[in-house]
Amino acid sequence: MKQMGMDVRKVRAGHANMFLSDVFADAFANTTGATVELYDTDGAAGAARAAGVGAGIYSFSECFAGMKKIRSIEPSTNKIQQYADVYERWKDGLSKL
Repeated sequence: MKQMGMDVRKVRAGHANMFLSDVFADAFANTTGATVELYDTDGAAGAARAAGVGAGIYSFSECFAGMKKIRSIEPSTNKIQQYADVYERWKDGLSKL
């Protein structure tokens, strides 16, 4: 996302699929540096809400009205650096193949 020029500070996702895994949610927050907010919903409902916002049917704030936030995962400065270090070692090893 950063390589595309996007400054993402918060990601809202349904508590479903990969985000059911605490390990995945933590890794996502710490590799992106974004806070992850998990809601009691799934991807299909999220896609429908996003389509409604994109079509101008309702506003972004209306989109999330009434949704129950289950929890938030904040990125950790220490973990962000750990993930970055591991990623660089992985890229280095990959380049030697």
